[in-house]
Amino acid sequence: MKTRVISGVVGALLAVVAVMNYYTLVLDIAAFAIYAIAVSEICRVFRDGNSKLVNLSLILVGTVTLFNSKIGLDPKIIAVVFIAAIVCIVVFDFENIKFTSVASSVMFSLYVLVGVYSIVDIKYVLDFATYGWDAAFLFVLCAGIAWGGDIMAYFSGYLFGKHKMAPKLSPKKTVEGAIGGVAGSVVIAMLMMFVYSKMTMVSSLGILHSFNRNYILLALIAAVGSCLGIIGDLFASAVKRQSGIKDYGTIMPGHGGVMDRFDSFLFVSPVIYLMADFISRL
Repeated sequence: MKTRVISGVVGALLAVVAVMNYYTLVLDIAAFAIYAIAVSEICRVFRDGNSKLVNLSLILVGTVTLFNSKIGLDPKIIAVVFIAAIVCIVVFDFENIKFTSVASSVMFSLYVLVGVYSIVDIKYVLDFATYGWDAAFLFVLCAGIAWGGDIMAYFSGYLFGKHKMAPKLSPKKTVEGAIGGVAGSVVIAMLMMFVYSKMTMVSSLGILHSFNRNYILLALIAAVGSCLGIIGDLFASAVKRQSGIKDYGTIMPGHGGVMDRFDSFLFVSPVIYLMADFISRL
């Protein structure tokens, strides 16, 4: 437990640094590091019949995608080149690889890329000149919904849990814990919005204009995000169970790997991204 707490504190401090540098290249680099480590963990899970070229291709497509605001390539070109690279690997190295391993690595890694990209691109959807710190707040809100919900689910399950939710995937998860987690995410989201509204000026186009007085809509977004976070957690657990591993990695002592810690976060972030996109169109 001590190791887990220390690791959590270190992670929290790094998150603070990321928030303070959200509108700089530091955030993009941190997001890429998370993606690259996650890809490494995923390819290690499906290493039987996989190829190092697949790992390299996934890293390269992540690099181009996450830094595309600086590079400026057409997304369609990125997609076509990446698909062509994977097809060539399968064709020319077919005697040494298994398509199922390659396909699993690609699918899982692209799911991670969507989640990471969602966080990075929010600051370009809600630019600082117009929306101030709103995009950074959404990043924090995403963490609050995902990890705050996880914490509330743990304690709700510990205190009231009786009915197993998915005993074969995650024996400790209960229906009561899931309900507590969703409710916790909603409360945390509303508290965060209330605090943020007191800390900033209300802009005519910012988040506060649309959501500060509409807590029902915010609660709905938080609840949907929390439910998807639970699904993301179970999805990651399903892959682990079928692969016969306990954790994806060891980079975070007491927590496991990046995928063990970010599984729910990566499912919540696209919801928050859609929220940002909606705001930008108001």
